[in-house]
Amino acid sequence: MKKLIISVLAISTMAISPLTFSASAVTTSVSSDVKAKLIYLVEEEKLARDVYAVLATKNGIVKFANITKSEQNHMDQLSVILKTYGFKNPTIGEKAGVFTNKSLTALYKTIMKTAGLSYADAIAAGVLIEKTDIKDLNALIKVNTQADIALVLSNLLRGSQNHLAAFSR
Repeated sequence: MKKLIISVLAISTMAISPLTFSASAVTTSVSSDVKAKLIYLVEEEKLARDVYAVLATKNGIVKFANITKSEQNHMDQLSVILKTYGFKNPTIGEKAGVFTNKSLTALYKTIMKTAGLSYADAIAAGVLIEKTDIKDLNALIKVNTQADIALVLSNLLRGSQNHLAAFSR
């Protein structure tokens, strides 16, 4: 029983402070596939943040303002991972709606054409973004082997599932 309690406490501590890894505890190499997916994912989180920020301002929908903050937190968590592994973060210094990935640029433009037309269109944009994010997170979870990355991806997946639920209410 004592071991179970200690294990639960250890896991709880990791969940509360997921980004407190010591440098010696992290293997600092990942496959090129994981690297590419991490870099894509931080831009995908930026897309979500940028879209939601515009919709929060334009429509005054509180859930978009709240989720915008959460998307920034997702970007911050991924930024720590990118820095840990020595990867350049393509979102640093970029204005809203600007992405290095051309498919994300196209998606942003497509979403912004319709998302601000009505409440229903804004919610549909949120659902599309979160479903896409969940799909991409699950794909990365399947190929990742690093514990620190797995913890962050798990946090992001849980957040995206919560966002999708909020948009589906």
